[in-house]
Amino acid sequence: MKKQWIWLCVLLMCAQSAVSLTACGRVGGSQNGTDTEKQNGTGADTADQTNAAEHYRADLPQDLDYNAAPFNIVVYDHSNSTWYDVDFSATGIDGTTINDAAYRRMHAVEQMLNVDIVAKPSAGYGFSAIHQSVRADEGDYHVGFVCTRSAINLAESGFLWDLNEIETLDIDAPWWDQNAARDLTVGERLYMMTGDISIMYKKSIGVLLFNKQLIEDNHLEDPYQLVKDHKWTIDKFNEMAASVSKDLNGDSQYDLDDRYGLLYYCDMIAMGMIGAGTQFTVKDDQDYPVLTFYNDRTQTIFDKYIDVMYDPQQSVSWSRLGKTNDEIIAMFQAGQGLFNYNEFHAIENMRRSDLNFGILPMPLYDESQKDYHHIINPHVAAMLLVPKDCPDVDMTGYVLDALGAESKNVLTPAYYDQYLKSKGTRDNESAAMLDLIFDTMTYDIGYLYDFGGLPGMLLNMVNQYDKDLASNYEAYESMATEAIRSMIAAYQSHEH
Repeated sequence: MKKQWIWLCVLLMCAQSAVSLTACGRVGGSQNGTDTEKQNGTGADTADQTNAAEHYRADLPQDLDYNAAPFNIVVYDHSNSTWYDVDFSATGIDGTTINDAAYRRMHAVEQMLNVDIVAKPSAGYGFSAIHQSVRADEGDYHVGFVCTRSAINLAESGFLWDLNEIETLDIDAPWWDQNAARDLTVGERLYMMTGDISIMYKKSIGVLLFNKQLIEDNHLEDPYQLVKDHKWTIDKFNEMAASVSKDLNGDSQYDLDDRYGLLYYCDMIAMGMIGAGTQFTVKDDQDYPVLTFYNDRTQTIFDKYIDVMYDPQQSVSWSRLGKTNDEIIAMFQAGQGLFNYNEFHAIENMRRSDLNFGILPMPLYDESQKDYHHIINPHVAAMLLVPKDCPDVDMTGYVLDALGAESKNVLTPAYYDQYLKSKGTRDNESAAMLDLIFDTMTYDIGYLYDFGGLPGMLLNMVNQYDKDLASNYEAYESMATEAIRSMIAAYQSHEH
């Protein structure tokens, strides 16, 4: 059952963006044809409409009361120093931005529905708990946040609800990522989702950080202006990255004491190719994936990137060298890299540095490419799913929408505005880049599903400086095609 909802776009929020490339994605909304701000006399009808607070509400039955029943959510445990739950594990106010926003969001929904939201940490990025419960039909959990690749495994095994079949869940609501709703369906079935309810997936998005001082010292073009002018292309990125390398210690060889145009991890090749419009798969008229990875454009994009990535005098690959991300971040903070390919979680660490840095989207193929594209890291990004043995599916739909709406009111602003824009970044233009990046998410299931190991092939090639994309693809093509067939057969076997 799809609910009706009406939303108000506060135009000032779009006008404040430094680029015109972003849509009015962060907008105020209301349910049932009413607007909270208008009811209170402080909304768009007042002279002070530019300061009106955005507010979202889920369309819930009146007087919904679950009598303090537990609502169990599987989350990541704290065994990893980077990838641990920050969305549902808060137990009180402690003065930190994300913790306090997450707690207030949960507390508001608990009060609204008289429900007890309980985080259940699980090893293996959430997979083990869901898998065990469904296999034994124990009904232990209402919802799980599971890393993408493991969520795919559960979906193919028939362990998950098709979210479209949960009548109390409004998957079209603005607190759900509609790019995910479009891209992640397979045969019109949607087994995993994301949106404002969680910031865990945002932490895994691949972006480029850049050293603003090196831009100035080397008299390079302003990258922000290039983005604004739709001229931030792979060629421009390569040109700039190739211009700053220097043997700082004067030993006539390039090592970790010198300066480079690019510091990166091997999966930059996949993120960069997707950013430039490469599609591992597209979907046919029955909504099933078809392999489309290799073509002349794909080859050209690959060749452009490896010009810099394979040149040891222009770049350092910390995956190739067996270094840690912390070591490469330290190099970047020390001014030894113009660009640092990394994920959003790295921006949090940059707060401890005095480096004047900025944030950029992944480059366009060329100026004719219409949109930028960004994607999550499927190895770690947490996706929302509902296990097949969920003890109360109707309750789950209502609670998820309530959490989603309140997250858009509380959690997203905390992460997006307070945490990244004012603490994790150093300028208003970086804030505009965040608008662009989050608005241009794509979820290429060919990459996320790792059909036949094809995405992993790319990463291995980069670590080995292997240039022969055509031959490598030929070796993997049949395996990828067969993996797609197997996945489709598995999904079709779940039809009822």
